[in-house]
Amino acid sequence: MGWELRVERDRRETVCGRVLELYSDERLSLAEVEVDGEGEEHYHERTTEVYYVLEGTGRVHLNGRPVDVRPGDVIVVRPGVRHKVEGRMRLLVACSPPFDPEDVHAEG
Repeated sequence: MGWELRVERDRRETVCGRVLELYSDERLSLAEVEVDGEGEEHYHERTTEVYYVLEGTGRVHLNGRPVDVRPGDVIVVRPGVRHKVEGRMRLLVACSPPFDPEDVHAEG
């Protein structure tokens, strides 16, 4: 077939905000994340995340360093980098390998 249409409307609460999964396969996942406030600092052992700011403003903290972000900004979060988001914004987030809740580590 070569293409797929997916309509999903259920959001789930995560350490980053309210997540709407848009797509996932064995290589990557794509989600829209609504941030309203401050997320919980965490890291991933295996996952690289790429954030694209769609709207709003805020900060992404990377290993304790705050980075101001606005629409059009791209932030790459490599495995092992402690991070959290804060502000009021909507992000497009790509994860490779696909997001796995077992790879979210808040301790240590």
